[in-house]
Amino acid sequence: MKLTGLLSAAALSLVSTTAALAQNDHNFYARIGATTIMPSESATIRAGGSAVDGGSISIDNHTTATVEFGYYFTPNFSVGFTGGFPPTVDIYGAGSVDGLGKLGGITYGPTALTAQYTFTNFGRIKPYVGAGPMFMFVFDNKDGALADLKVKNSVGAVLQAGVDYDVTDRWGLFVDVKKAFLRTTATGTLGGAPVMADVKLDPWTIGAGVKFRF
Repeated sequence: MKLTGLLSAAALSLVSTTAALAQNDHNFYARIGATTIMPSESATIRAGGSAVDGGSISIDNHTTATVEFGYYFTPNFSVGFTGGFPPTVDIYGAGSVDGLGKLGGITYGPTALTAQYTFTNFGRIKPYVGAGPMFMFVFDNKDGALADLKVKNSVGAVLQAGVDYDVTDRWGLFVDVKKAFLRTTATGTLGGAPVMADVKLDPWTIGAGVKFRF
């Protein structure tokens, strides 16, 4: 009787462990696609210590490849880290400094770390929302009208919303939208005079692609 009881307990333990492993399968995921970054940019510019009235900047929309790696702690709660292939963008004068043309350019890496909540009561369609910190790492600065241009790295916040569509339990499609809140400082010289700008970037991003779970 004791041996039978032990065997039964062992069998139940094995079944429970197998069920737990099956339930936790495919908890890692990757969203791979292309993302368009649309800055909502503006700047306060000072040259030689004096404010430049009406001076601002302009940055064109640009698209880059992005990957988000993440992990589902539960079917609803996950954490994801998004990184993009570093794009190179030009920075132009706007407003009263429009005549300066291209002020310079940067190559930067956009990244974000978000905690996400997924709604699982719509079948194959799974909307999600998230929030967390966003980071901009500047890898290279390029001079234009400004010499010795230096744009600082930046840390801000990001809000996220998107939809996954599960084609199978292993892969599907996604659309993802983020709104970031980023501020940075840029310095350089214009005709030998020091220039400083407090820059607001605050981009919207729209991405789409394929999602894999593994």
